[in-house]
Amino acid sequence: MAARAAACAALALALSAAPARALSPAAETALDQGLHALYSLDYDRSRAAFHSLIEQEPDSPYGYLFESGGIWWQASQEYGLFKDTPTLQGVFERDVDLAIAKADGWIAAPDRDTQRDGHFAAGMALGTRGQWDIMKSHYLKAYFDGRHAVKHLKRAAKLDPDWADVDFGLGVFDYEAAHLSGVAKLGVLVGVRGDEARGIRLIQNAVERGRYASRQAAEFLLTLYIVDKHDWKGARPALEKLRREFPESPYFLGADLALRWAAGEREESLKLGRELFAQAKADPDAFDRKLLSLVCGLADDACLGPAQAAASHAWLSAAIAATPEPPSAAPDDEAYLVLLHLYRGQTGELLGAKDQAAQDYAWVLAHPDFAGARQRAAYCLRQGCGRADALAHLKALSKGAPVPAAIP
Repeated sequence: MAARAAACAALALALSAAPARALSPAAETALDQGLHALYSLDYDRSRAAFHSLIEQEPDSPYGYLFESGGIWWQASQEYGLFKDTPTLQGVFERDVDLAIAKADGWIAAPDRDTQRDGHFAAGMALGTRGQWDIMKSHYLKAYFDGRHAVKHLKRAAKLDPDWADVDFGLGVFDYEAAHLSGVAKLGVLVGVRGDEARGIRLIQNAVERGRYASRQAAEFLLTLYIVDKHDWKGARPALEKLRREFPESPYFLGADLALRWAAGEREESLKLGRELFAQAKADPDAFDRKLLSLVCGLADDACLGPAQAAASHAWLSAAIAATPEPPSAAPDDEAYLVLLHLYRGQTGELLGAKDQAAQDYAWVLAHPDFAGARQRAAYCLRQGCGRADALAHLKALSKGAPVPAAIP
């Protein structure tokens, strides 16, 4: 949980750092395009948009912050990304270091606005690097990065007291100082006493008043209410905002589906399942690449663990019961059922229900294929699909591995 919160915080901090006077209109457009692609789980397109900021404004720290923030958020969604893709980890570390170096130049500028932006950018970059230090257990380095990050953020707030984006940065640190535990506790590292309630209030202020941080602050609130607090009612306002801002996002659609199911809104949740299937049907290959994030994004190390498998199995069983069976089923219903039975078979295996899983796989093999489901069902019947295999399969799909041809 701490790792998931740290990853979300790093992205939120990095992407919030965009004062209006620091970006050209073209760069602002690139930022918006990058966020829409990011939350659509199209990571290559998102990274290209963020990198365009570096090309347009090579002396600005913000392009490097945005690119590193996008990579860090992807790593929080795609289980084991940095371990599996060390070159991407190298890009992230380089971008953070360059953002800090570029921010130093702005801090030395004669005008207050540029100084403010430089302090803010430095605080964001140092905070991101401090989170990375903690993840690598480099606690002494994290101590200095965290202390300097807070100092820069407070300096930026002093230079512009009405800048709500600063409240977001300080609120995230306040929340995490109170929330993390043990040697990684930011209150110990930074020398401040965290206040969870105050941190949430500051972040909420950024949601309501932030110039650029509003959407990212909402995403951070969504994550902490779901992952840390299991507070479905508290998560609802942030999710509703994000669904309005990013209606095309399968990530927020999937979060809405899960949130409604957990809150007992079963019929509404099942309707959202059909919306998610419509995205899969429109472009199965692209949707396959997003499955790892959709399955593991809010689960962290517990991805495909017993609790998630049980909740998913219950939802899939309800969705199957609510969908007309062949021969009365429409073509879309039959394709939808193929996926539902495949996924229920895999969650059943994770829960030890192997006989029921075999029945689900057999159902898939007896019906027309959709997106390589029959090939996967045959494999699972023959080999078994435990957690390690399922994670490996999702990782392969996320890299664009071709879906195997359907069984004749």
